[in-house]
Amino acid sequence: MHGIALVAYSSDAGPILPELQWHEEVVITKRTITLVRKGRVPETQVNVGHWEWPADEGAVATLFAQLEPIECGDLRRVEPADAPDGGHTESYSITYGRKQRCELRYDPGVIYIGGDQVVGPVQAFLRGLSLPPRMA
Repeated sequence: MHGIALVAYSSDAGPILPELQWHEEVVITKRTITLVRKGRVPETQVNVGHWEWPADEGAVATLFAQLEPIECGDLRRVEPADAPDGGHTESYSITYGRKQRCELRYDPGVIYIGGDQVVGPVQAFLRGLSLPPRMA
């Protein structure tokens, strides 16, 4: 691969009231964090919007360094024998410099063997984010 250009995380709400359902995407580049959140219906109660703020370049460098050695071909998707009804969906995407992409899509009940190598660092990074005040 040719270095990580960006990491994206997205989530979709599971079976809750339509006005509380959302789609959210966080895009992490070396210099910028972008969050886009949408509701599923016009009368949504979700805090919708598009926010962009400067990234902590040291934290991003650490995240990218943790993800760089991962061999996407070694990650194995395991479908459940009987998919659960409902549940939310999460996706993780690593885009490399030459537009090569590694994607993990966690539909309800799905796991990836080795997926914790992606999920752990990305979730730790997201938990450490300082959201912009205008978002609150």
